[in-house]
Amino acid sequence: MGEMARKISKVDHDELLKILNIAYAEEWLAYYQYWLGAQVALGPHRSNIVDEFMEHAAQELKHAQMLSDRIIELGGVPILSPSKWESVALCHYEEPANPQITELLKQNLISERCAIARYEKICEMTFGKDYETHRISAKILHEELEHEQEISDFQDDIASELEIWCQNDK
Repeated sequence: MGEMARKISKVDHDELLKILNIAYAEEWLAYYQYWLGAQVALGPHRSNIVDEFMEHAAQELKHAQMLSDRIIELGGVPILSPSKWESVALCHYEEPANPQITELLKQNLISERCAIARYEKICEMTFGKDYETHRISAKILHEELEHEQEISDFQDDIASELEIWCQNDK
């Protein structure tokens, strides 16, 4: 444990460690959702979207590492059992029961928006009170916003192509 990390942080440590562990659990679930979605995906733009899902999965795993490091620096312990991730997480991740790209994009968009809300809350909680946790959460927030935009762009592209296809079919 870094003694100075706890000392210079001016937030309620129990509350901060709790929310960081929630985010940590959610990152592992997000990683798995993207990774598994990439394995089973079917439909338009599959290869491009699978590549994007794998990139997002790698970033979610990196986020989990960043959070784990910070939790330990603050004297906490990251959730040790994967079986507890789902019960701790407030963002819920859906299994890809319908592997169609359009459904996977919808599921991931919901998850990203929940993650954005989580990191916005952590940023607000730590602003001016815990510079390192704020820096980490702001970086993750930025990447989650990028994920949301990329998913929305894929949805828009598919919708536009469908519209054009329907107009040409008339």
